[in-house]
Amino acid sequence: MKNIPRFESCDLLNDKNTQKDFVIFDLRYILSVRKNMVTNNHKHKFYQIMFIKSGTGTHTIDNHEYTISKGDVFFMTPEQSHSWDLHENVDGYIVNFTSNFVLSFISKTDLVSELPYIKNLSEYNLINVGDHNSRIESIFDKIMYENQLLENSDPLLIKVYLLELLILFKKQIEVHNSFNYKSLQPLKLVKQFETLIEKHFNELRFPKEYAEILNVTPNYLNATCQKVKGQSAGDLIRNRVLLESKRLLINTTMSASEIAYKLSFKDNSYFSRFFKKYVGVAPDEYRRN
Repeated sequence: MKNIPRFESCDLLNDKNTQKDFVIFDLRYILSVRKNMVTNNHKHKFYQIMFIKSGTGTHTIDNHEYTISKGDVFFMTPEQSHSWDLHENVDGYIVNFTSNFVLSFISKTDLVSELPYIKNLSEYNLINVGDHNSRIESIFDKIMYENQLLENSDPLLIKVYLLELLILFKKQIEVHNSFNYKSLQPLKLVKQFETLIEKHFNELRFPKEYAEILNVTPNYLNATCQKVKGQSAGDLIRNRVLLESKRLLINTTMSASEIAYKLSFKDNSYFSRFFKKYVGVAPDEYRRN
């Protein structure tokens, strides 16, 4: 199996290979000129937002297929693999940007990493803006208009519009999950836990290891995860390891033994048993399917 392509530059269509920190495209234009590129599985070095104004089709992210509908907003973080199967009636926007593009004009340097859909968590790969569709579409329209001014374009104005979108999407997620004051502290703990998992899932596999870092008891961490996420602390760790395992099996030519070593399993047989227990098939069979 060949490694899937990774797009290094935000500007996918620039013939001069000019590196950019931000670019916006009309979805119909992308599909007309680079359909073969995006319909094949690929990944990016940058963040990507796809907004669906109308149309039908599917979008597959990390081997999970989503059926698109009006008002859908998809978020892809660096190294997530995805592909599109969008029909000709699709209309919308694609925005590619780096963290530097947003952080270059604000002092709160951890803003981007605090956004829930930036943390490489698959549950936030898709939201639907619902009643806010017109407002969101208007902001994308303004970004596109400003970007098309070329010589008279104001990058700062584009950054303000993008920041507005990012904050509105964050609010949409919070409203959807019905956050309230009493849940803020448990929610904060789980967010810190998920951030630690993202950084250390290769070497730390037990809730007690994370609980020690977070200065809470393993029982409290587990109960809080159950309350906020409906999953145990161990489930959240295991699901991240399984996600990485699936990515490596699908997107690389690494053998099961090499993946087991990379993910710090004591041997290939233990990795294979672990994978089959929770996925239902052995790693090599999952790769073939």
